[in-house]
Amino acid sequence: MQQRYPKVGDKVNVIQKIHYTTGELTTGVVKDILTRSRFHPRGHKVRLTNGIIGRIQSYADEVGPQSQLISSTTSTPQTHESKPLDPSYFDDPDILI
Repeated sequence: MQQRYPKVGDKVNVIQKIHYTTGELTTGVVKDILTRSRFHPRGHKVRLTNGIIGRIQSYADEVGPQSQLISSTTSTPQTHESKPLDPSYFDDPDILI
């Protein structure tokens, strides 16, 4: 299977770590690419323009096998538009980064 390397500005569907069990996807635009390798078995990790970090499951502009990647692991993944994070989230000393 060929895996596309993300570029800044790509519109993608990512899965956040907290949503691994539900398969819920977040749609956003790539700001930073956090995975250094050209291939990653679980998807490239990226930071979206709103600060959300997740692994790419599909590209919003593609149709075909790559865009259907998540459907093989969950019955009906949900996609929602991403929202900016609350700045107070980063002030919580109990959150480990």
